[in-house]
Amino acid sequence: MNQINPDQILTSEEIKAAKDAFEAYDKMGYGTLEVEELQKILEEFGHKPSKEELQQMIIQVDVKNKGFIDFEDFKRAIAIYKIIEEDNEEDDTLDAFVAMGGNADKSGTVDATKLIQIIKSDFKMTIDIERLINEMDRDKSGQISYQEFKNLLSD
Repeated sequence: MNQINPDQILTSEEIKAAKDAFEAYDKMGYGTLEVEELQKILEEFGHKPSKEELQQMIIQVDVKNKGFIDFEDFKRAIAIYKIIEEDNEEDDTLDAFVAMGGNADKSGTVDATKLIQIIKSDFKMTIDIERLINEMDRDKSGQISYQEFKNLLSD
């Protein structure tokens, strides 16, 4: 993952927030952070990396084995963590799709009627699920594909 380009993964807002956080922790103005400071910043961003994840991240971003993290390393760390979180979200979406009747290879479908019943009865959610499903079920089949299911959950 050290080949990733953080500028292609992070939004301009995320890069600005990363720069602000980096500068706030770089109190001496050396342009570097220690490992402990990286963990504190990630926690401020709402991430709770395990010690193992943090060590793996450091190995991946400190490719020159400098023992500290500069801003480019830091952006790479934020980008790596963003990729990890997106992968976890994708896994959760796939798990929900399979639990509803879809297949683990993202094939198959979920019955819209069953989905509506679960959302309203089991989860007692008050969203207008019929309208959302109607918007997502582009072919109006009453069967929700993985991509439609994913879109439904992300809106």
